[in-house]
Amino acid sequence: MHNYLLIDDDNIFNYIHSEVIEKVEPDAKIKIFTSSTEGLNYLKKKLDAKEPLPHVLFLDIRMPELDGFEFLEQLNAYPAETVKQMSIYMLTSSLDDRDRMKANKNLLVKGFKSKTLTAGMLLDVLEELPARKTD
Repeated sequence: MHNYLLIDDDNIFNYIHSEVIEKVEPDAKIKIFTSSTEGLNYLKKKLDAKEPLPHVLFLDIRMPELDGFEFLEQLNAYPAETVKQMSIYMLTSSLDDRDRMKANKNLLVKGFKSKTLTAGMLLDVLEELPARKTD
């Protein structure tokens, strides 16, 4: 069983993605934020308290408050080896290749996926996850 964090300002995508996760991994724990700032604060509290991070973060790129890249810049204040306990995947409906290139250059980002998350995409993500104790 894995822990997931979904950060996307679109409730419909959050619903669909959580359904896909639950279909593939029925016992998964899923935390959802429609506010990138609230999601970042949630992670910062976990990092500051040295609590386990979610196994997977699906992060939207285009959001009000902080976009996905600004969100990642905030996480750069923490040691990379700590943040990398969590596999971060950018999710977007953007067709802009600059977004893909920027995401691929970020050392914290494990991958770049197009919306909408599918069971096949999630299975690929699960195969890539580093061995880590599941909570």
